[in-house]
Amino acid sequence: MWGSLVLPAVLLLPAGWGCNGDDSVEPDAGNEATDGPVDSVPDDAFGDEPVGPEGYPPAPYGVTVGDRMQNLRFTSIDGSALELADFYADHTVKLLWIFASAGWCTACAAQSTAMPGIYDEYHPQGLEILGTVFEDGSAAPASAAYARGYATRYGWNFPGAADETFELGRYFDKSATPLNMLVDLTDMTIMVLETGWGEAAFRSAIESNLAAIADRAP
Repeated sequence: MWGSLVLPAVLLLPAGWGCNGDDSVEPDAGNEATDGPVDSVPDDAFGDEPVGPEGYPPAPYGVTVGDRMQNLRFTSIDGSALELADFYADHTVKLLWIFASAGWCTACAAQSTAMPGIYDEYHPQGLEILGTVFEDGSAAPASAAYARGYATRYGWNFPGAADETFELGRYFDKSATPLNMLVDLTDMTIMVLETGWGEAAFRSAIESNLAAIADRAP
């Protein structure tokens, strides 16, 4: 049997960067981040019906820290279906970092460049990353092919996907992109939900949450 110690605290990134989704920007531009995410749906919007395969943590689901995540579905960069249940089923990892990016977001580009090194450092300790792209540089929905090119451009060495229907939009306002979430894979509880990017602060959040979650049994 395994268990977890929940650390339901919102991470603040006072020195982070974020992008304004109303303006298309070039790769060498950037904007300051907002103070935090904006919920687009109420906490009880998912109702009480279970979502996900047998064994996936059941409803109720929500959109804030301390809530359980619905089993969202994406299209992997190789064109196959990818869902949160796939990460939940992998007992070699215990903390999932979900990153929502867009082709027009320069803060996302800066973060994407740093992420492969962070992944190499923390993956052996139980961290997994899901990098998603929801829009291309023209603010059109990102295809799997576009997300694949984005992942290749920044050297992603972790799972990547297109969020073609913007499933992650229920957790934040896209004008504050990027979105960074940490999810406890033992029960799919949202531990951190933040917009913008500050590497030092987020590394600290990764470390504290990895330490708080017990290793999962095979």
